[in-house]
Amino acid sequence: MSCAGQRIHVGIAHAGATLTVEAADTTFRVHDGDQILTEVPRTTVKPIARFKVRKPEPSRRRTDGQVESEYAR
Repeated sequence: MSCAGQRIHVGIAHAGATLTVEAADTTFRVHDGDQILTEVPRTTVKPIARFKVRKPEPSRRRTDGQVESEYAR
């Protein structure tokens, strides 16, 4: 995941889950419900720009069965 331009590793087990990020002056704490997943030092002073995010859309299948990717163009 990414918060204020800083990548934070939370693990594949939490992919697609709704997580809560608590931003302090020097750390980010990532929670899944009442459980704290990780606490990492804050390496940036950038403000948090978005308070709602969504998971990426899956790749679209073309009619011939191949996966259409924006990078294949």
